[in-house]
Amino acid sequence: MSVNSSEAIAARKPILDGPVEAQKPAIDYDAVNPVKTHMVAELKHTVPLTSCRVDPTGRFIVAGAEDLDIHVWDYQTQEKRTLTGHTSWVRSFDFSADGNTLYSACWGGDIKVWDLREAEPKTKMTIAAHKGSARWVRVSPDHTKLATCGNDLLVKVWDLKTGKLLQSFAGHERHVYAVDFHPEGTQLVSQDLMGVINIWDLETGKQVRSLDASVMTGYDKKFAADMGGARDLQFSPDGSELATAGITNVVNSFAGIQDPIIVLFDWKSGKEVTRLKPDKTFEGIAWGVRYHPEGFLIGAGANRSGKGELWFRKPGENEFFHTMKLTTAARGLDLLHDAKHLIVAHSHGAVRVYRMTEEKKPKQA
Repeated sequence: MSVNSSEAIAARKPILDGPVEAQKPAIDYDAVNPVKTHMVAELKHTVPLTSCRVDPTGRFIVAGAEDLDIHVWDYQTQEKRTLTGHTSWVRSFDFSADGNTLYSACWGGDIKVWDLREAEPKTKMTIAAHKGSARWVRVSPDHTKLATCGNDLLVKVWDLKTGKLLQSFAGHERHVYAVDFHPEGTQLVSQDLMGVINIWDLETGKQVRSLDASVMTGYDKKFAADMGGARDLQFSPDGSELATAGITNVVNSFAGIQDPIIVLFDWKSGKEVTRLKPDKTFEGIAWGVRYHPEGFLIGAGANRSGKGELWFRKPGENEFFHTMKLTTAARGLDLLHDAKHLIVAHSHGAVRVYRMTEEKKPKQA
């Protein structure tokens, strides 16, 4: 965090007769400092939330909830609207470049399109995207296409305006949990239940390579089931690195006996950069990961006791340099356009806004 030295402050003061009193350094309350992260607002709902996003312009905060609806808050007024129509949990969102249009994916298999400028938004278009869950939706960098994936083992690309299917990629052997466009826009990445990350060329329609994130899966002996899948996926702004968040060391996933993990990959070489894990006493899931414009990485998770944490990692390091304890589990994470505020969906039914700067203390009378 940057501060103004007392010498600099004194230099700006007029020349006075007699000695200049020593002054404390001024605090830059606008400088980003993850260690000073604190909550500044809470947007309440009545049931647990499943995910959250904020639009590129910072006007709308959206969250999925266990009531199957989408809840939209105006960031400035905190007024809430509810979008109904999905038949299952909504776990993934994306926006148009101007923030006016919302795209949502639900575990019922559908993608829905909404105009958030309407007082009571209705579905503009519904795409029957996947048989089984539609787990993810992402808009292409040029804002002409949508990418989706789901439990039918397919990755699909759609025309953004018409909803027409443009491409379908087959190759995953288990449920596909996440998909995203590389920032250059010519390739697509998808990750499945078993930690297989496939890279697809959008021009040739072929798979070009795979990355190994098998550490992010495990076999639950109690329930005789494979557990895994990316809970979040994001490229660094320059596209040189890929971050994926989820679980590892599965013992009993339904009871939360597993470890959260964030794995980073070098995009050019395809090699694993590092595996980031919180304190060993924190058992649970890493639900969110975001790259900050200043270079550090942010993660969010939930543990088996129903509490959460925010994690911060500096570039090149193999451990988090700061952890912030949360009173309730974090189920989603996003970064506001001003790069100073975090949006976190919590299991107790509220979106909380956190500011990553020095906290301004109220002045005493």
